[in-house]
Amino acid sequence: MSDREHPLSRWFGERKIVRLMLLAALLALGVIHFQWLIEGVAVLWRIARPIIVGGCIAYILEIVVKRLEKYFAPNSKNKWILKSRRCICILLASVLVLGIIVLLIFTVIPGLKDAFKVLSRELPNYFTQLKTWALEKTETIQPVHDYVLELELDWTSVQDRVINWAMNGVVNGGLLSSTVSVISAVTGQVANFLISVIFAIFLLVSKAELQSQFLHVLQASVEQKKRSIIQHVLETSNRCFSGFIVGQTLNGLILGILTWLGMRIFGMPYALMVGVLSGTASLIPIIGGYIGAALGTFLVFTQNPSLALWFLLFIVVLQNIQGNLLYPRLVGNSVGLPGIWVLAAVSVGGGLGGIGGMLIAVPMTATGYALLKEWVQKRNASEPDGELPAPQEASKAPPTKAAKK
Repeated sequence: MSDREHPLSRWFGERKIVRLMLLAALLALGVIHFQWLIEGVAVLWRIARPIIVGGCIAYILEIVVKRLEKYFAPNSKNKWILKSRRCICILLASVLVLGIIVLLIFTVIPGLKDAFKVLSRELPNYFTQLKTWALEKTETIQPVHDYVLELELDWTSVQDRVINWAMNGVVNGGLLSSTVSVISAVTGQVANFLISVIFAIFLLVSKAELQSQFLHVLQASVEQKKRSIIQHVLETSNRCFSGFIVGQTLNGLILGILTWLGMRIFGMPYALMVGVLSGTASLIPIIGGYIGAALGTFLVFTQNPSLALWFLLFIVVLQNIQGNLLYPRLVGNSVGLPGIWVLAAVSVGGGLGGIGGMLIAVPMTATGYALLKEWVQKRNASEPDGELPAPQEASKAPPTKAAKK
């Protein structure tokens, strides 16, 4: 009996056909009931969001905890220190991250509040000065001169319109329908955040146990070859994600310090707050620098309009230096992703998930890029000659008749 006629071969072949048919049926159901599928995913996301957010918090804190463990009694043989070192490092990392968040809040919000107060007080004067300048420049252009002359700014009306637009947007968006709904929404968000933090702490404390359980389950359910592939993919993902987080954080910290120092040297207002804003905004790949520059220019303009242009020139030069010298070394080397793919990842991730999508898309793309690069290198190494054939030069001149002979 041949292999094709063997019952086991026929049974395995039938199983493969059944799997393909089931997969096709699931895809067809997903396309037909796509709206139900989206609603189901949204419900699952609402249920699992505290757990997912807790996992993200734990992953970020673990990066800090690892570095603290290297410096907190690394060579100690005391049993009490060995048992309590991880808990102490988790506590220190949590306090450090919480302190940074509180610093950002109490540094940025009061400054923005003062800036809007100054803007609301000085905007009519700015408008009057701008109108006077425009009238002087358009004296020879009568239609434009008449149009500028008729322009008036009722700042009270503008403020009322902005407030009404904001309140209507909030109410119509379903975020604010009554005092009870506001309290319940805030309470729900706080409760979800506390659940996420508690879950993150449990993950950090039980990391070794959970990792051991995962490896045992993987070993019992997956064969050796596939298990090695899964572990390699997870290690590559961890390297890209942790490298991206560390690189972006260092890049933002250095940019913020340089912005603060430069503004202090040139005597510009809001130096500390603009430095914090620039460093924080630079955590967002590609567009973060533009956001920081726009916010900084706005804040400087509210205090001294003549300095706003000089600040914009300063921040553009600084961000060019940072983008060409610091960013490739801090983020590019750790992630290993060319600039064109960073831009593509940011564009796609921003379209799918906003700022969060941008932050996740870059390390995910870097992981796929690293795995694809390894696969290509292995395939090229398996060539008979061990090397790819050299490309033919199109610019070579055709052989002469003598050469042909």
